[in-house]
Amino acid sequence: MKAGSAFGTRRSPLLSPRFIRTAALLSTASLLSACGSLDFSMFARKSAPVEEVVEVIPPPPALPKPALIISRMVAEPPQSRGDAGAYIDFINGTDLTVEYVMFKTTAYDESGRIVPAKRSGDPNTWLRVAGPFAPGQASGSRHWEQLWQNRNLRCFEIEGVELIYMDGMVEFYESDRIALLPGSEDKNSCS
Repeated sequence: MKAGSAFGTRRSPLLSPRFIRTAALLSTASLLSACGSLDFSMFARKSAPVEEVVEVIPPPPALPKPALIISRMVAEPPQSRGDAGAYIDFINGTDLTVEYVMFKTTAYDESGRIVPAKRSGDPNTWLRVAGPFAPGQASGSRHWEQLWQNRNLRCFEIEGVELIYMDGMVEFYESDRIALLPGSEDKNSCS
């Protein structure tokens, strides 16, 4: 008899089913753990780059150029009978030569009430100036007498201006197209 047969057949502990199962589980766990730490992005399908959408906000529209630039506007102090006039200095802000300028004005007393035009009785008084005034040309001091009759006259406002150009074209501009230079109405504040 052989030496090993007296004790029976003995298997190596490395070949036992329990050891094989444990080794298989440990190997599988190690492989899964290693797979989890790998970077699989190199195998991923590359998609087209996503363009970032940027909203472009257009700039606000440019403000229109002023038709006239007022450098001075002053209500004349009332005379003894209450007659008052006005002084206006302006610059032609258009690109065309102006033949006539017609200011649409409204005067106010110290209580804020409208002072009507002396001649017509209308709430607005029209002041006319004959040119010509080239683009950018200053008018010089323009004076109108006896426009209003009120001993408490405080101020006047320019509501708009009608320009008659040398070619006969007529344009009316509201007060938003009339620029006031700083200090132009220091002695004529209606507010």
